[in-house]
Amino acid sequence: MLDKVAETIKRYKMLADGERVCVALSGGADSVSLLYAMKELGYDVFAAHVNHNLRGEQSDRDERFCVDLCRKLGVKLFTDSVDVKGYCEKNRTSLEEGARALRYEALRSHLDGCKLCTAHNLNDCFETTLFNLIRGSGLSGLAGIPAMRDDIVRPLIEVTRSEIEQFLSERNQDYVTDSTNLEDNCSRNIIRLNVMPELERINPSLLKNYKRTMHILLCADEYLSDAAEKMLDKAFDGSAYALDVCGDEAVLNEMILKILRREKIEPSFERVDAIKKLAACGGVINIKKDVYVVCNEGKISFENRSEGSKARDFCIKTDLTAPVFTNCHEIEFTRISQFHISDYNKRELKYLIDPDKLSGDVFVRSYCGNEKIRLLGKGFSQTVKKLLASTPPSRRKDVIVMADEHGALYVQGFGVDERAACGESTVSAIRPDIK
Repeated sequence: MLDKVAETIKRYKMLADGERVCVALSGGADSVSLLYAMKELGYDVFAAHVNHNLRGEQSDRDERFCVDLCRKLGVKLFTDSVDVKGYCEKNRTSLEEGARALRYEALRSHLDGCKLCTAHNLNDCFETTLFNLIRGSGLSGLAGIPAMRDDIVRPLIEVTRSEIEQFLSERNQDYVTDSTNLEDNCSRNIIRLNVMPELERINPSLLKNYKRTMHILLCADEYLSDAAEKMLDKAFDGSAYALDVCGDEAVLNEMILKILRREKIEPSFERVDAIKKLAACGGVINIKKDVYVVCNEGKISFENRSEGSKARDFCIKTDLTAPVFTNCHEIEFTRISQFHISDYNKRELKYLIDPDKLSGDVFVRSYCGNEKIRLLGKGFSQTVKKLLASTPPSRRKDVIVMADEHGALYVQGFGVDERAACGESTVSAIRPDIK
């Protein structure tokens, strides 16, 4: 195992010979073997242990074990105690996320410019890949746990758990076991305890083969990440991003993921797709609470809008095919190619548009002043403002109006102007679906 760790450190250029490093020490087999390995390889090692206070006496037992181990090995140890439950209640986050945030904050407080060694191994990496595959993930998630990130290095990333246990057995070194890791009550534990043994029964070379796949995925992810980073540098003008929706889709997806992370927004497939549609069509979407993404002339920017400022004017050109996004809505256009007026009742006809009756460019916009519309079946014209009299003033600017060069032709909730309505001569129809 020692040779494999040394080779991993060299391959990824993790550390210089004899460099000072901090080992994140939990007391489990992985971190204990990492501490031994780094010390035996000649690095200037110290350790840090974080007590999460989540498992009562077991948490205190783990801390005592780490203190005794470091005293035995002559390694300096820093210990921290954190209130995970209190943090999670205050920040409304899960125990796992809260523990991770506090753990890394505590560990980094001791680094003083040196790198942090964590004990993630090849089994952990495979479990992460499988977990991400099950819940849905991009390339970086399928590549597993990176060998290095920022100030964190993972020298055991190509070592299996069985190799770790053998390494400790050869040194007659014990370790503590987190009893929660043996409970079959969460996704990762199910993968570790039930799924992996079955997969290894099917193919005993599972982890060996996975390691090759992991390298391929990591190389591809690194290449894609670098390409996207270079494109972002060119695309960003200091306030907005110019996205080429006709360019390479893989690079575009990675660019959007990076943009979301820069804006401190959790990436997701849904958010990436929404921004791609926005960049293609223009408009505004609400991406997160009070955060809006605005696309103007092919450039997207992010705005933080308070509750009182969400309703604002918008005007978006549409070809009546691609979806349109506004402050609060997504509008899709359903085309009825073989239209027969006899197939529809009066209520349904109110919400259908004859595209052949439109003039010039068509826009989706907020209502304007005292513009008028002659709704189908009414027989008289009235202002859009009067139509919206029962709508709260703060929400009126969110109401969708469609217009061509002759003015308003459709109002959300009220229907189509009779001049753009379908009739006996209509060949095809458009139905705006507003969500």
